[in-house]
Amino acid sequence: MGYGKGALPAVLIASLLAGAAAARADGGVVRLSEARGDLLVTVFTAPAPLRAGPVDVSVMVQESAGRRPVLDASVSIVLRSKVDHAVIHAAATRAQATNKLLYAAIVDLPVAGDWNLEVTVERGATLARVATGLSADTAVPRLRSLWPYLAFPPVVIALFVLHQRLGRPRQSGANRS
Repeated sequence: MGYGKGALPAVLIASLLAGAAAARADGGVVRLSEARGDLLVTVFTAPAPLRAGPVDVSVMVQESAGRRPVLDASVSIVLRSKVDHAVIHAAATRAQATNKLLYAAIVDLPVAGDWNLEVTVERGATLARVATGLSADTAVPRLRSLWPYLAFPPVVIALFVLHQRLGRPRQSGANRS
């Protein structure tokens, strides 16, 4: 059984769009990039815009001279809420990162508002600490975050029905009884 013109590409596009919202990747928005001693520390957060709920904090550590990646550091993250004074501690590791040049951690921001983000990198006797402020919007409603998964089955059914109607042989007026 073959696909009608455009049906296969439409199904593939719908499949990709359905998974795009849930895809998590290292990186995101660059929040800061600062040299501390012989280390360059760059911090990324995702999603963009930042919202209460799960947040991917990724850290790239490089040697200041030569920009070679540092793959043997210990990276810790501390988030402090300015709203309710909550404190979140997390260890960012390369094991948690998809891109193995980064250190990553998923943290759960319980409330929207302003947060202080502090990243500490330890490598041997070297200690680098960087900090920045973040502002998190309210969390996305659960149903809104699930819409691609809820919309996917009806789209597939509609494409199948369209395929069946377009693929049906047409009868001429002379053959009708």
